[in-house]
Amino acid sequence: DFYDAINLLQIPEGVEFIKTFSHGQSPAKGRNVIIEEALKNDCTHVLFVDDDVYPQPDAVLRLLFHDKDIVTGLYLSRSYPHRPYIFSKANPDGSCQWDFLYDGRQGLIEVVGAGMGLCLIKTPVFLALEKPWIRLGELESDNWCDDLGFFKRTREAGFKMYCDLDCIAAHAFSGKVFPKYVDGKWFSSIN
Repeated sequence: DFYDAINLLQIPEGVEFIKTFSHGQSPAKGRNVIIEEALKNDCTHVLFVDDDVYPQPDAVLRLLFHDKDIVTGLYLSRSYPHRPYIFSKANPDGSCQWDFLYDGRQGLIEVVGAGMGLCLIKTPVFLALEKPWIRLGELESDNWCDDLGFFKRTREAGFKMYCDLDCIAAHAFSGKVFPKYVDGKWFSSIN
């Protein structure tokens, strides 16, 4: 499903789109491989799409349209209460407070952090930071997080970031499949 979603992304005419995939257990290492490849090929932007995030076909067009240094699409956390992966306030230690969606809120908003699951970043942002650009457990050594530390360093370097609330994506999570027998027939039930 992920590769289908990636292959359906609409790319603007005249734009060369270099697909680089990175596999492995460390998202930070994979992101750094992709950044290195982008810089080596003189790319203007890096688009991160995590393998459990499913963007709409027009996501690249929407994110590029804003011409921002850092802009994300909107997706929700997989765990209840399924908050949007955007943050409205940064604490001095780099941790952030969740932002929320409310009626009437749409369009492009400024945020202080976000998930990197659907994120477009101009390559000069990486050139302004020291390597490694993405660091696993940067803010908390026992935490899997690689995005909030990166965004803390981008804020300190003077970059602003945004989220397009109209550029939505699905965030996959695991469920449970049960065999169900009803009125003499077998069914699959997914929870």
